[in-house]
Order: sequence, then structure tokens, then C-alpha cells
Amino acid sequence: MMRWVLIVVGVLVALAASIYGLGMSTPRHHLAEVEGVVSRPVADVAATIRAVENYSAWRSGVVVEKIARTEGAVTYVEVADGDRIAYRLTEPERDARFVSTITDETLPFGGAWTVSLTSEGASTRVRIREEGDVRDPLYRFFARYVFGHTSTMKTYLKNLGAAPAEVASPPG
Repeated sequence: MMRWVLIVVGVLVALAASIYGLGMSTPRHHLAEVEGVVSRPVADVAATIRAVENYSAWRSGVVVEKIARTEGAVTYVEVADGDRIAYRLTEPERDARFVSTITDETLPFGGAWTVSLTSEGASTRVRIREEGDVRDPLYRFFARYVFGHTSTMKTYLKNLGAAPAEVASPPG
């Protein structure tokens, strides 16, 4: 019996070491991109992105807190799945490009999304580019080999496409 316990413990230690080693060998920085078409005009999609206070109406499982608007930016905290992540959203090009940056340097990951909007008639092509930084080797392993770098972006894009027009109420 003791022999089997040692074998199981040895296998678990080897598995943990392998996961950590793969995480260490995975690049810390990554680029990922997704795109799709949303069946609403650019101005409406931009207003939906801009209205962070309404995210919980169209982003499944997301609650937004501590919203602060300043000239040219909005900062806020997203709460999802027990995680609290602070963001800064800017709009370098009105109704065309947004940059959402994680501002909490204590997290095991960070980076920014650039969301670009292009008109396609009555619809909008949405391109999301992530420039990510995964500091922790275990997070790098799971981000690369289990979840993928595009899973959150794909969910965001799917939810954006399903968002009702009523949530696109620009502030002010």
C-alpha cells in the first residue's frame, strides 16, 4: 500500500514540475487577436463599449464598480468570477478605436486590448487585439495550453454582438 502512495505522490510531483517547467518556457508576452461582425452601426457599438456602467446588462457575470470619468478616460473595476480587475478605458479615435488597459500591477497578468471598429454598411466589424503579459509561470501554462489567449476576447465579442441597443447609452 505504501508503495502505491509513493508512486501517486511521485507522479503528482512530476506533473506539477512539468506544468511549472512548461509555464517557465512559455513566453511572458503574447499577442492575440479575434474579429467578428456585430449587426449594429458603428456609433451604437461604440456607445455600448463606452458605457461601462451598463456592462453588466450585456456581459455575462460581470459587475462594474468604482467608475471615475476624467477628460479622455474612464477608470473602473470589473468583478467577475470572484476576480477584481482595475481598468482604464481610453478612446484615441472617436467611434473607431478603444484601448482598455489593466492598471493593477499586482495581478499575475496584465496588458491591454485595442478594440477597433469599422463600418460595414449597417453592421460593424470589431477587431480585438490583446497585448498581454502573463507574469506567473502557472498562469502562463494555463493561458497557453488550457484556456487559450483568445477565450475571453471571443466571449466579449459574442456578448457585444448580443447586446441590446438599449444598453448603448453614452454618458453625459
